[in-house]
Amino acid sequence: MRLRRPSMLLLTTLLPASLALAACGGSDSDQAKGLDAVTVSGPVGESPKLDWKSVMTAKKPVTKVLTEGDGATLKKGDVVRVEFTLADGWTHKVPFDSYAAESLSTLVKVGTEKEPQTLTDLLSLGFADQIEAGQKVGSRIAVTVGSDVAFGGYLGSQAASLLAGLDIGNEDGLLFVADIAQIAGPEGTEESAPAWAPTIVEDAGLPAGLDFKGVPKPSGDLEVATLTKGTGPVVAKGQTILVNYLGQLPGADKPFDENYSKGTGLEAVVGGKSASVVKGWSKALVGLPVGSRVMIEIPPKLGYGDKAQGEDIPANSTLYFVVDILDAADTPPTPEPEPSADAAPTDGAAPTDGATDPSAEPSTDASTEE
Repeated sequence: MRLRRPSMLLLTTLLPASLALAACGGSDSDQAKGLDAVTVSGPVGESPKLDWKSVMTAKKPVTKVLTEGDGATLKKGDVVRVEFTLADGWTHKVPFDSYAAESLSTLVKVGTEKEPQTLTDLLSLGFADQIEAGQKVGSRIAVTVGSDVAFGGYLGSQAASLLAGLDIGNEDGLLFVADIAQIAGPEGTEESAPAWAPTIVEDAGLPAGLDFKGVPKPSGDLEVATLTKGTGPVVAKGQTILVNYLGQLPGADKPFDENYSKGTGLEAVVGGKSASVVKGWSKALVGLPVGSRVMIEIPPKLGYGDKAQGEDIPANSTLYFVVDILDAADTPPTPEPEPSADAAPTDGAAPTDGATDPSAEPSTDASTEE
């Protein structure tokens, strides 16, 4: 008999017929439940080796600890950086592997429901709630789950088209192999802060604000202080980085934005014409090693210039940021659009909603292009 792929692709009702996949072949005897269908091997810290025996079926998540780490024991509320591989039990393809040069790892806040901001965040929903208090840094876990269970809350949203683009069927069995790499934060050698740098105010060990007491007036120049020198690879121009950050204006009593408390990292392209952050970020972060924590003073000309950003950032503001560089990846090339005879020309400019995070559109004189 023919075994048809259940329900074809996600969101096929919203996709052109030409994008729907043909059904895969096989027999009932080709199926096995969960990890009975595959052998996972390889060391923590590297992409796993997968030896498939049959089509994998899965529904509710089932978790197995493959390797128990010897690092810190996780507590509820800890934010951890996780490297992970996603494999489709139907096609036996690997739609995503954070160890690949073009991919980033993800952050998970232990014991908290994750609100995805990026495709990587969305994919990590398949295992995020299986990262639990009591597990240890350095552990590798395997999670098998049905795609409809993993992403059920998003199948009616725009995110479903992203999953369809990865050839994930809406009832496929999925395998996640997740390595708990570290409690998210700087890793390296601490260095002394210069006099111009405000003091970091912490809450539960995380940056929660900046104290400007005794700090001189802004110099008008870009200032960069390495507070922790990381030991990872150096960030290159045009790469995508994963960071935690906090931004505050001099003399303000609270940050205008931060993501340390949210447990979701910011993915941003730094340097080059595709940069997605203000120019001060690109100039400050390119050339620094992953694992670093830096303090940045950004003058208006390298920030938002004479354009106010909502009510929190007036025009001509100097911006102070503390940034933790958690990961870096090569930015995949943007596909060339197919030419259309009746398509109107475009300069590629995108609208902005005036958000106050560093990835908001900068002013004209603070272009991200270099």
